[in-house]
Amino acid sequence: MSRVQVTLAQVTCQLHDKAGNLRRMRGIVRKAKGKIVIFPELSLTGYLPRDDLFGQAETVVGPTITSVLKLAKDTRKDIVFGCPMKDERVPGLVYNSCLLATGHGRLYRYDKMYLPTFGPFEERVFFAEGKDVVVGEGRHAKIGLTICYDMFFPELAKLETLLGAQLLVNISAAPTTSLPFFRRVIPGRAVENAIYVAYCNMVGVHGSLVFGGGSVVCGPRGEEIEVGKPLDEDIVEAEIDLSEIDVARRFRPTVRDTRVEILDEMGALLRSGKKD
Repeated sequence: MSRVQVTLAQVTCQLHDKAGNLRRMRGIVRKAKGKIVIFPELSLTGYLPRDDLFGQAETVVGPTITSVLKLAKDTRKDIVFGCPMKDERVPGLVYNSCLLATGHGRLYRYDKMYLPTFGPFEERVFFAEGKDVVVGEGRHAKIGLTICYDMFFPELAKLETLLGAQLLVNISAAPTTSLPFFRRVIPGRAVENAIYVAYCNMVGVHGSLVFGGGSVVCGPRGEEIEVGKPLDEDIVEAEIDLSEIDVARRFRPTVRDTRVEILDEMGALLRSGKKD
């Protein structure tokens, strides 16, 4: 079936309460219409647990991650969520991670590559940078994983598209001051790759940050299919038709016309350190 129901769980995620956040996740997944259910950035721990970060972080065989994987397999749904994750080899390193637990029992992990450290954000103080792009083979779609600030770097979305993603997912904890920028770039990522984009943002207040909501699903022509409420909790349900990707790429072949030599030149320039 090319038609897939997607649910964006635009919720408040409680700091330091992984068990409570997990209980709520279970209830939402079981009731959701979506075969793909998406939660915000660091949804299991809240954004962000600071001094409790290392205690809250897990490995891929940790108890909370294992519980979500079982939930996905039992419900046959693909679940995308956020959790701080420990480096599997190097003690003391923690990543801001997006995980995809698939309906057929597989787990994919993406570690955030672009860590905002400006204004109210201080992620480089707490997190190590991710290195690998991840496109997961979900039960219901091929899903490219990104987190919040990653959305502002089109090369990441382009690479995930070229790796076969049908749905680009961005889990976010964007405050009200950042949300207008996301609303401008999300349709651009959809159009330039002729891909579906699902953006799930947190709501609530953590310290000085007021998370803005406004979650959205965009189609491959940049059209908004469903939009979440500003500031308030909302369960956003949207139906996407994956066959529309082929149609969009016939009429606006942005993927076909991607020029590798431009990407090569950009890489060479960045490696040389000459950015002016």
